Amino acid sequence: MTEKTTFDPALGLRWSVEVAGEGNPAAFFLAPERFESASRTEDSYSLTLTGDQIFGLGVGPNPPLNQRWTRCVIDHSSLGESVGPLRAGDHWDFYSVKASATPVDGDVVVLHDIAEITELLQIHAADSSVWPSDPEVVDWYGLRDENDYLVSLGALVRWESGMHVLASIVTVTELRGQGFAQELTQGIIARAREQGIEWLGLGVSHANVAAQRVYRKAGFVLRANFTTYTSDMNHDD
Repeated sequence: MTEKTTFDPALGLRWSVEVAGEGNPAAFFLAPERFESASRTEDSYSLTLTGDQIFGLGVGPNPPLNQRWTRCVIDHSSLGESVGPLRAGDHWDFYSVKASATPVDGDVVVLHDIAEITELLQIHAADSSVWPSDPEVVDWYGLRDENDYLVSLGALVRWESGMHVLASIVTVTELRGQGFAQELTQGIIARAREQGIEWLGLGVSHANVAAQRVYRKAGFVLRANFTTYTSDMNHDD
């Protein structure tokens, strides 16, 4: 297949949609200020971003690979345990939803008490990816029970690409399985829709079947099954 490369982020974004459709993960990762290049064939696509590491993302059956990548994520990877010097690590899935066209709702409130948010995260989700001090957070949303007890929360985050994602979705441990996470997720989608946000994304561990079920029920669609590859110096054993 003929391979083409561009150094124009606008064209790189357009190619991602042509190859992988609207709501594809590359559209969420493509930060114009860090964009180095994008390459495509008829059915595959890859993206390279600069920064602390040379980051790559690949989708399609045979995404063009860049030997300069020091970290990359490959969708439905058939590359085995390595990509050049990079070793396979975690497996996670990317979901997105067109918030502007998803008629769901949920009784969420905006949270302003940093101490309350931090305490719930520390107790019930200490490995959360986003915390109140993170500058990319737009708002924290939560659900309260009839006694005004905070039972579930999550963050609406704006990535440097300009796209928005959900992060640090957590429910109090002993209250899980009662539908709070789905109501919270639907409520954040509704709030995003009210703000004119067209698309929302999120990442979740491939092994977290319960969370994936919640997100699908709320309207999210699976877009990629990623394998992360990192160099030895960045690989966590």
